[in-house]
Amino acid sequence: MSEGAGATTREAGALVVTARAPGKINLALEALGRRSDGYHDIETVITTVELSDQLTLRVASGLRVTIDGPEARGVAGADELAGRAAQALGSAAGRAPDVAITVTKRIPVAAGLGGGSADAAAVLRGLDRLWGLGWPAERLAELGAALGSDVPALVVGGATHCSGRGEIVEPLRDLRPLRLLVIAPPVPAPPEKTARRFGALGHGDWSDGGRARRLAHRIARGAPPPTADLANVFEAVVERTEPELVAHYARFARIAGGRLHLCGAGPAVYLFVHEDARVSELRRELEATGARVFVTATLGRAAATAVDVVDAG
Repeated sequence: MSEGAGATTREAGALVVTARAPGKINLALEALGRRSDGYHDIETVITTVELSDQLTLRVASGLRVTIDGPEARGVAGADELAGRAAQALGSAAGRAPDVAITVTKRIPVAAGLGGGSADAAAVLRGLDRLWGLGWPAERLAELGAALGSDVPALVVGGATHCSGRGEIVEPLRDLRPLRLLVIAPPVPAPPEKTARRFGALGHGDWSDGGRARRLAHRIARGAPPPTADLANVFEAVVERTEPELVAHYARFARIAGGRLHLCGAGPAVYLFVHEDARVSELRRELEATGARVFVTATLGRAAATAVDVVDAG
């Protein structure tokens, strides 16, 4: 029996919450400069995509996090962002995080798709329902900002325009569904990848955020995103510092015959594909290079933030 918003916890283990944790792509990502706190001010436009992890939460004695699924390798349970999100919400709500969380990983880890942040956002939404808190998305997003810069946008879901270091989130209209391929090259991400990318930025990489703002304005009016404003500041960093990745991207572009865009700090890239494209054939050709290829599409807010509460008793 499903229950709506505001459901409260019954006997331990009687309720099970399932929450989708969709990944994201950055349609635009600009760095405006380094801040006094060590972070960078950014302007970015993000949209969630169908490629998602799946979370299950149930009342338990203490906090337990189990990671499974095809992309689970290398993800530590208790140290993963899902567990930290449960602890943060428990502390803010004044209650012990007595919950068992199972994360089924389908988003490639450390690929630039925000998988860990997506899991944290889904935990915040799921526990809000499981505990009957009824907190608005804005309050959960504010809490999520302490966990990671992508978490607030993924709490809100859908298309968003983010600024500050990512914690200032403006929800935008849903994009019409756009099909895309996400291509993960056969190159492991270096430790502290995102921090290294930011550390490699120089004055020549900084901009005024105009592309991201123009893109946000178009999406807010219901217009499709213009190709000219799809930009990612980290693409220049990769071109300067990672020749192996650049060689892979060049090969992918030759096969795909279209422009590739970096997913966040990478190393995955995405490619928009037309409805009449031979996606299966293109996927096989890209996978023959050693890449992993995921067929997905942009995902609107309602589907991205879906939470179901089921009476398991």
